[in-house]
Amino acid sequence: TALLVGADRKAWIVAGLVLILPIVQLIPLPPALWQRLPGRELETASLALVGAADHWMPWSMSPPRTVASLLVMVPTVALVPIIASLGRRGRALVVALIAAMAILALIVGTGQIAGGPMSAAGGNALRFYVPEASFLNGFQGNHNSSADMLMIGMVALAAAVREWLELPSESDRKSRRRHVSMALAGVALGTVLFTMGVFLTGSRAGTALLPVPLLAVAVIMRPWLKFSRRTVLIALAVAAIAALAALTLLLNNAAIGRVLARYDFAGEGRPDIWRDALYAMRQYFPFGSGMGTFQPVFEAAERLEVVTYSKTGRAHNDLLELAIEGGAFGLALLTMISAILANAARQAWASRHSERSSGGRAQVLFAIAALAVIALHSQVDYPLRSMSLAFVAATCAGLLMPFPRGRKPGG
Repeated sequence: TALLVGADRKAWIVAGLVLILPIVQLIPLPPALWQRLPGRELETASLALVGAADHWMPWSMSPPRTVASLLVMVPTVALVPIIASLGRRGRALVVALIAAMAILALIVGTGQIAGGPMSAAGGNALRFYVPEASFLNGFQGNHNSSADMLMIGMVALAAAVREWLELPSESDRKSRRRHVSMALAGVALGTVLFTMGVFLTGSRAGTALLPVPLLAVAVIMRPWLKFSRRTVLIALAVAAIAALAALTLLLNNAAIGRVLARYDFAGEGRPDIWRDALYAMRQYFPFGSGMGTFQPVFEAAERLEVVTYSKTGRAHNDLLELAIEGGAFGLALLTMISAILANAARQAWASRHSERSSGGRAQVLFAIAALAVIALHSQVDYPLRSMSLAFVAATCAGLLMPFPRGRKPGG
C-alpha cells in the first residue's frame, strides 16, 4: 500500500482519466437533460408508451453494459500505479515475464499448427478457444491478438536481455563479452522465431506491423551490434538464403497455404462495418451512447443489405468505437492520456540516468514499441478488447512513469 501511494502522480491521473467517463455515464439525469441527448428519440418514444418517459435516466443507453465495461477497466488501469511503484529490477522482471509468456505462447502455437484444426478424427488439445481454427493462436482466442502478443514478446525478449546485461555485475570483461555474444545469438534466434510466428497467425495487420518490433529490437541491441559494410552484406546474404530455403521447404505446406490464403482481400467486411459505424457515431455525437454499448447501437444502424447470420460485436477500429460510445468526451480523454504518456516517454528518455528515471533505455523502448503496436493495430481491429493486451498496455504505461520518490532506481 505504501508503494502504491508513492507511485508517480501521472500514473494515478492516467488511471482516473480512464475510469471517469463510464462513471459519469452512469449518473441518472433528469428527463429535461437525457431526452435532449442525441439519439434518444426512439428511447423517449418507447418509454412514453409505458408512461416512463419522465423517469430519470443515465447518460448511457445501456447501464448494465457500461457497468460491465467499468468493472473490466478497474483491474486493468490498477496496473499503471502498481508498475509505476516498482524499481528498475522489479520492472525488468515484469518485462522478462512478458517475454517468457510470449515464448510459451509461441511453443503452444507451434503445437497448434502441427496438430491442425479440429477434424472428424478428433480435435487438437492445444486449441483452447477455437477448435476449428487453422492459425497460430497461442493463448489468445483471436489470431490478430496473438500476432500482437508475439510482436510485443519479441521486443520484450530483447529488452529483458539488455536489462540483464546492463544491471550491475561482478563478471570480468572476458566473461561479459561471452555473455553479450550469447545474448545477441539468443535475441537473433528469438526474433526469427517470433517473426515466423506472427506470419503463422495469419494476421495481415500483424504482418504489416512487423517493421515496428524489428526496428525496436535493433535499437535496443544497438550498443552490442558492430555494423560494417562487410557484416551488413553477409547478414543480407544469409537472410536471403534462409528466406529462399524456408520458401522452398514450406511452399507446399498446408498450414502455410491457409496463411497465404488470408492475403486475398476479396469479401473483406471491414469497410461496410466502418461505414455503418460512422453512421452510428453521427447519431450519438458528441455525447456518445455509453461505454460498452457498441453492439446494440450498431445493430440499430446496420444496413439491411449487409446483415448476415453473425453479429458484429466490434467496430474493428478502437478509435471509431470510442467515438460511438464516448463521443467527443471519450476522444478528448484519449488525447489527454496520450499526451501524458508521450510526455512521460520523453522525460524517461531524457532522464534515464537520474534518480527519478523510469529505468533503462531498453524498458523505455519496449514500452514505446508495445504501445505503438497496439495503437496502430487498433486502427483496423480491437486489440485492447483482449484482457491480456489491455494488461500489457497498462504495464507499458506504468513502465514510462518515474520511480517513486525515495526509491532507488536499481531497487
